[in-house]
Amino acid sequence: MHELITEAVLPVINENGLSAERLMHLIYLRDFINRISSRNYLNDEDLGKLFEKYGTLPHIVSWGDFFQAELATTLQNAPDDEFYKAYEAVKFDMISSYKIFKDKGEDFFRWIDNSSAWIVRKNESFYSDEDKEILHLRILMDYFLELGINGRFTDSELYWHSSFKAAMAI
Repeated sequence: MHELITEAVLPVINENGLSAERLMHLIYLRDFINRISSRNYLNDEDLGKLFEKYGTLPHIVSWGDFFQAELATTLQNAPDDEFYKAYEAVKFDMISSYKIFKDKGEDFFRWIDNSSAWIVRKNESFYSDEDKEILHLRILMDYFLELGINGRFTDSELYWHSSFKAAMAI
């Protein structure tokens, strides 16, 4: 049977409850992330070792599980507007990550790696806007590589992304 909510989120539901709207967003987020990821949070070899050692599998196996649990637990007491802002940021960043990195060569990845390594050595109070953009690119690059983002976005998700970008530019 296909689970809609990873078991790692159940304590949040049992403790504080979740509004139906938050629950629907968490279900969608998990499905979205799992659809666009070509890799799992834990690989088959690690899962085998964990099952061998403990006789059961962990609750967080896929990247969808991870992001669903992360959003549910870290924002369980946050106001709705903060929760939805974080939800949209994850969704926006995943699509942006794919659009930015899908056709880039190794030189671009290496440039971000080297630039971000240099920036983090500086005092954060001296970060320029360009430094912050490069560090954000590093996060997006890590998403692209670690999740193996495959670009399986729906037309409505791509439309939302372009509308969101247009609204941010105004």
